[in-house]
Amino acid sequence: MSKPLILIVEDDASMSYVLAECLKIEDYDTLQASQGEQAIELFEKTTPDLVLLDLKIPRLNGLEVLKHLKRISPEALIIMLTGHATINTAVESMKEGAYDFISKPFEVDELMHTVKEAMKKRSVIKENQVARTNASSPSEEVYRSTTSPVSKKVDDIISSVAESDYTVLIEGESGTGKSLVAADIHKISYRKDKPFVRVDCAALYSNLVESELFGFEKGSFTGAVSTKIGKLERANGGTLFLDEISTLDLNGQASLLSVIQNQEIERIGSSKPQVLDIRIIAATNQNLKQMVKEKTFRHDLYYRLNVFTVYMPSLRERREDIIPLTYFFIRKYCRRDQMELSPEAAMKLKTYDWPGNIRELENAVKHALILVRDGNIIQSEHLPLELNQGYWAFRDKNLGLREILATTEKNIIEQALLENDLNVEQCARSLKVSRRTLYYRMSKLDVNLFRDESGLR
Repeated sequence: MSKPLILIVEDDASMSYVLAECLKIEDYDTLQASQGEQAIELFEKTTPDLVLLDLKIPRLNGLEVLKHLKRISPEALIIMLTGHATINTAVESMKEGAYDFISKPFEVDELMHTVKEAMKKRSVIKENQVARTNASSPSEEVYRSTTSPVSKKVDDIISSVAESDYTVLIEGESGTGKSLVAADIHKISYRKDKPFVRVDCAALYSNLVESELFGFEKGSFTGAVSTKIGKLERANGGTLFLDEISTLDLNGQASLLSVIQNQEIERIGSSKPQVLDIRIIAATNQNLKQMVKEKTFRHDLYYRLNVFTVYMPSLRERREDIIPLTYFFIRKYCRRDQMELSPEAAMKLKTYDWPGNIRELENAVKHALILVRDGNIIQSEHLPLELNQGYWAFRDKNLGLREILATTEKNIIEQALLENDLNVEQCARSLKVSRRTLYYRMSKLDVNLFRDESGLR
């Protein structure tokens, strides 16, 4: 197991040396930077476990560097050091996200105690990251809880493509579950016992693509104090999932294309090629064909990736799944038995357009469960504000007037039926139409008189 890595940002060379030696005695690896820009560059390349940051350094001061590092990694642990401590600077540092604040001169024991406490927190953060990864794994079977023909078709496609070893491109809006599908394909493929490695392309800075994907050898550049295995090498034998691949710049695309074509890599600083055996799955919420036309995405990489395409439909395209998915998330997050949706809440959920798709629905359920303090029924007032601000604010702008009127009329009839316990005569009376007219409109709009656990189906 590699040693924890600590980045020391200190312009006083003798102080930096003393800190490094003290940390080495405690079995920590260290990196050293004397200026803010250098510290940010090293942080991006090596992702240290902890940063010791002097408040007074040349050019960018410590507070500015602190803000930069927290933007790069909100969970970064940073201890501020200063010989000019004031209450204001301490408070400001903590407000910007510093883990702790130590005044110079300090006792070595005091510093080491703070470092060890920070490392305990780092261990907890890493455990939580693993737990979150496991919690969002396909074992939750989100798609198994849905019933629409569209979702069943996606499920069948996943099963079919998993049996092959083709490169897969998953397309769909944000929040539709592309990463779940990628993991699901891996889980039921013959590579299931090998690594599944996710790369968030949107989080890769252009100058860090190669070091992140290919890794590097010790001493290959300033700050490379140890060898780093890249994501491609880590995925060897298994599956590499490239999330939001449209965000890769053209240089990154060229590097990736070379790997796909040659099935081998070289770490930065090495001349020894390594043969790869990986399956690549990519995902995007953009129109890659259009990006190829606009010359922002390489056509040769597009055709390498687009061997088999899986399209993930939005919730607007499969409204039948909204209520089953809602109950899936209720079961997942609610500790109380028999939590249900009121008919009004179910109607709000079914008629909202869900621009954030499954992810937004999941958050809406969490929001509602927090507000249901008594009882076991989620009411419409427990739902997020945007679901209670009316249909017109959030309607699908691609629908024409006829579709809008039909959807609105169907929703009104369904709501009236639920309010009148499916009694058509009472429903017709409340809507001030004849029974015959109501039956005709129900037939025309495909309104069913069957109740599921949440309302009509």
